[in-house]
Amino acid sequence: MTKDILNQEKILNAAQKRMVKFGYRKVTMDEIAGDLGMSKNTIYKSFAGKEEIAKALTHRLQQHLDKSLNNIEKAQKDPLQIFSDSVLLLRQQLGPWFEYFFRELQTELPDLWEEFLRFRNGKILKIRLLVEKGSRNRLFRKVNPSIATEAYLGAVKAITNPRFLEQENLTFAQALDAVLDIWSNGIKVRK
Repeated sequence: MTKDILNQEKILNAAQKRMVKFGYRKVTMDEIAGDLGMSKNTIYKSFAGKEEIAKALTHRLQQHLDKSLNNIEKAQKDPLQIFSDSVLLLRQQLGPWFEYFFRELQTELPDLWEEFLRFRNGKILKIRLLVEKGSRNRLFRKVNPSIATEAYLGAVKAITNPRFLEQENLTFAQALDAVLDIWSNGIKVRK
């Protein structure tokens, strides 16, 4: 790795610690520079400003999720296990980001938020293929894969709305667990 790339990674790591913990709005370039023991001018050589850092953080997170989800698909053959492992990964990786960073992104950087939503929707649509495979292998009961996917997508879309999480006083992880439980087990009491 070149010195510039290493410097960018250091800056992103420091910014991520702060932005995930405090949100986008409250973090300043001075704080990031202070955490790194460097001047703001050094940071500005790598990133034009805080918005560019937020974009780089979001893109890095998306690349990490892509790689991790692909590894799950390569390592597993059972669609239910792929689904379960994928949801667990998303819960663990995205949970901390939703507490502050993504909650503010919607209003502070709406274009970046929309880009993230498109990424998320693309990942969730892969569930349709898992539902189809699970139905073919009789791991899932026969359901319309499009409806099952849209039901899941709609529920996840609702819980990734920072205002909803705040209003219901839920963490992203708690909400995702509830969606997965309802989606996979239904709401009807079994006798």
